[in-house]
Amino acid sequence: MSMERIGRYVVTRFLIQTAFARLYLAADMQLGRSVVIKVFAVDNDAPEPPFSRDEWRRRFVAEGRIMARLDHPHILAIHETGSLDDGIPFHVLPLMACNLPRLIGFDAPESVIPSLPEEERPKSLPLAECLPILRGVLAALAYLHARRIIHRDVKPNNVLLSARESGVAKLCDFGFARVGEAADTDPRAWIGTPDFISPEQAQGAGGVSDRTDVYSAGVLAYRMLSGRLPSVPGVGLPSDLPPWLADLVMAAMAAEPSRRPSAEEMLRWLISGARP
Repeated sequence: MSMERIGRYVVTRFLIQTAFARLYLAADMQLGRSVVIKVFAVDNDAPEPPFSRDEWRRRFVAEGRIMARLDHPHILAIHETGSLDDGIPFHVLPLMACNLPRLIGFDAPESVIPSLPEEERPKSLPLAECLPILRGVLAALAYLHARRIIHRDVKPNNVLLSARESGVAKLCDFGFARVGEAADTDPRAWIGTPDFISPEQAQGAGGVSDRTDVYSAGVLAYRMLSGRLPSVPGVGLPSDLPPWLADLVMAAMAAEPSRRPSAEEMLRWLISGARP
């Protein structure tokens, strides 16, 4: 697809292959801006997904419609959707500076980490950098939950930043999102990212609620603050972390959904420095 023209967009460079899409950098010749074009494409080398190719295509199209309904400063916007000449759907998205792993590194087995390039090794963020990102994610989740949308895949890869330093955080990727209470998959089907999903989501997609996203946000906060996932032994939250913030993170990761605060409560907690 290199240098191919799609309507008013000239594709200039391939960016990345995900499990279910290819992303390209493109130039909007009408408005004179750079954009990202996300084209539906199943990676044949990816692990067996919980859905068929046709179902993933349906969800890809639905993702565009979900994003088009949303208007929030901490949720990635969508410029337009369309189909290639062969009918393959695509989304046109804003170009962001980077995703969160570019700041906190990439998770890997402890034995592998020393062999990674320095910039890719997992690391923590200073508190002053972590808090605005966490506030943005929680504000996005509170907005979604008020509209009965559950994201179901909150993780570093799905947090984009408008700049590497002091950038605005935006939640993206709604391919796993559920709207309302209608079952959108076999309730026993497993979806999500293992390191970030709640106990109930690990049991099946049918048992999720807004508190499922809260759990994932708690793991995200833990990862940013400690530099490691909660599952890594011998690593905990920094000892100099304000007690109220440590309490917030641990409350979000409570095993029982009923014991977790809502995203709105977490946001108020984060802003005030005290549990609502």
